[in-house]
Amino acid sequence: MKLLRWLLLSLLLYSLPSLAQVVNYPVDDERRNGSPEKLPPELQFIGFTFHRFTGTNIAPQNELLRGQIIGRLYGENSTITVPQTAMYGESRFVPLFVYRPSILDGKAIFRSLLKVDFTWGDVNYGVGNNFGGAISGGTVNIQTLLANVEVKPSLAWNLVIGLQRIFDNPRDPNVNTLLTNQTSANRLMFWGTQGVGISSYFNLSAATYGRVGVYQLYENLIDRDDDVVLWMADMETKISGLWDLGGSFWYLWDRGAGQGGVSILGQGFNSTLVAYNGGARLQLNNPLYKANVFWTGFNTAYNKDFIGGRLWASAMGMMNFGHIDTLSADQSTSGKRVDILGVSAHASLQYKYGQTANDKIQIEAIFTSGDGNGATDGKYNGVVTGNTWGSPVGIYSSHRAFLLFPDVQVINRYYSAVHDISNLGYGVTGVFFNYFNAPIPNKLHFKIGSAAAWATAQPFGGGNFIGTEVNAEIKYTYALFFDIGLSAAYLWNGDFYNSTATRNSSQKPTNAWTLFTTVSWLMF
Repeated sequence: MKLLRWLLLSLLLYSLPSLAQVVNYPVDDERRNGSPEKLPPELQFIGFTFHRFTGTNIAPQNELLRGQIIGRLYGENSTITVPQTAMYGESRFVPLFVYRPSILDGKAIFRSLLKVDFTWGDVNYGVGNNFGGAISGGTVNIQTLLANVEVKPSLAWNLVIGLQRIFDNPRDPNVNTLLTNQTSANRLMFWGTQGVGISSYFNLSAATYGRVGVYQLYENLIDRDDDVVLWMADMETKISGLWDLGGSFWYLWDRGAGQGGVSILGQGFNSTLVAYNGGARLQLNNPLYKANVFWTGFNTAYNKDFIGGRLWASAMGMMNFGHIDTLSADQSTSGKRVDILGVSAHASLQYKYGQTANDKIQIEAIFTSGDGNGATDGKYNGVVTGNTWGSPVGIYSSHRAFLLFPDVQVINRYYSAVHDISNLGYGVTGVFFNYFNAPIPNKLHFKIGSAAAWATAQPFGGGNFIGTEVNAEIKYTYALFFDIGLSAAYLWNGDFYNSTATRNSSQKPTNAWTLFTTVSWLMF
């Protein structure tokens, strides 16, 4: 079975349409060359390049998966700790093109974002995303992340049509940075990817704004009712001088029954994809099903971005509910019904003690409900995220851990112990502490941090403790938006991995570590 699994994963490597991580990316800031009165240029280029050089004791067991790894550490992607040191280099280039014809006076804007990723010395003269990097190059590996038109009838609202960001935030991701989306609303825990659809971002007043959108996740056959569609509505308002309050309501219509998806991994509650991503794979014992999933929640923040003081606090809560019906072969009869009900909560507190935003102390915590027996009793009491339908979609990363939870400073290798906040359906409680300091303001800063996590429900044969991490990072700003960094982390694995259900090896994996340098440049 292991050989078969590796063979399937090898096929995956050569056939994935896209496994694209969302990392730092350029946004359209309507640059006016320093003059507010001056019109922005008709055609803009804003680029981002990122290079990472890593030493670690984490490696995939599958020889053919050395070029690109995504998913849960010790999971279906075959990652495990080894007694050797694995070393590799990776590079990324992300160009954003914005066309704003002056003849339309800002009423229509086209944006396109592309991406080129490769591992140093990987392959040459090939075709496929995330390939390339070997001698002579010659690889076709450009990925399309955005291709959308913004129609702007007035300053109060717009329409964005086409391939665009699907974020769990009411702010327009075309013009708001990744950091803003990581630290506000729902923090990309549930949705942080791209897809096709129509969105409208609007301002009801100077203090109240929102988003409504509909996104086609999977079309499948155009003449059949077998699609997966997501509707999203979010709003946020300022309720007093420094207090913000927001709410979200989303609905996912899943009639795809697992059809489509990411290559042979598929998609949906029955798929290998969701296990690959670290989410809850519900064993429905039937490949045909239909599902209706809802999310509703709130978020609040005090003194966001330290705009009016030294204390920044935030909190959010989300409930997901709905049901899954398995169907007969002709889809006429309902079989087993699974009711879904899960909750998530998050809180953070930051204190800025110095001159810059990098002189601060940050404490953060997350909780998600769990279910030890999945859907076997007709109920699933865990959390559902977009990682059930795509990869990667939910990318919680404001915690700044590097191994225990996902870190977005990655290119071709994106994995962590708790890769989805549902934690395989067992749920999780995570706590994070970070101390930031800038000894040379806006030039040199560092951070030291720690994190720990416990599963809400115990896996069979294992315990609740997932692990604890210590980490450190130092960054030097060589020039404006040009940073050089050195980061390190060590992860102690807990008794959660005593269970064979949580690891891909016969023995509990040894502790993990990583050391990496980064070079990043945001180009204007």
